[in-house]
Amino acid sequence: MQIFEAGLTQHTQRQNEVECFFTCFQKAMADNQQRGAQIVADFERARRQVMAEMQQAADHSLLKVRVRNEIMQIRDTLLTLELQLVAQLEDIIKDFERNITDMCRDLENHHHEKVLDIAVATLDRVAKNELEEDLPDDVHLLFVDKDTMISTVNASHDMHLLKIDNREDELLTQLNGWKSALMKSIHDDEVKRNRKRISEIHKYVDYTWDQLEETLLPDFQ
Repeated sequence: MQIFEAGLTQHTQRQNEVECFFTCFQKAMADNQQRGAQIVADFERARRQVMAEMQQAADHSLLKVRVRNEIMQIRDTLLTLELQLVAQLEDIIKDFERNITDMCRDLENHHHEKVLDIAVATLDRVAKNELEEDLPDDVHLLFVDKDTMISTVNASHDMHLLKIDNREDELLTQLNGWKSALMKSIHDDEVKRNRKRISEIHKYVDYTWDQLEETLLPDFQ
């Protein structure tokens, strides 16, 4: 099978891998958001309870300590939850990147195997003087013997010397470019998401402090 055909065969597999990745990614975020929402809801219920108790209590000192502890606790809990999500998403991203890299490597190996096959066939034709056209001197030196030729193919970074089909080189270039662009986009989006979430947590905690100090504890230090 030509590498171009192999690439087309892998297209559906790559699409499935991408869809599976984003499904897992979104599920992890949704589960984390649900847990965070529940934590906030529990805190809001506790805050309303404190407000009710404040109306009945003569001494507010113990309630002040309780409020301080609850605010610090929800801050730490939400930040810990975000750290857990970051670690989980990093694992998902690493698995996805490894799978996509393996797919690209499979095509590259197929490419290399084809180069080696062509080189062996060319060596045989050189030995039998059956080439239809003369090879350039520098290329001809590659076909002195089989060991030299194989070593050169394995070490060479210039596959064009062996006249590999341009569309196959283009396919590998496009595939690796697609992988690099996709992974960069995923990493960039995750950094933005994390920064936004951290900012939201701090803003919520600040808002909670302001609300409690304004409505319940004007003398809170």
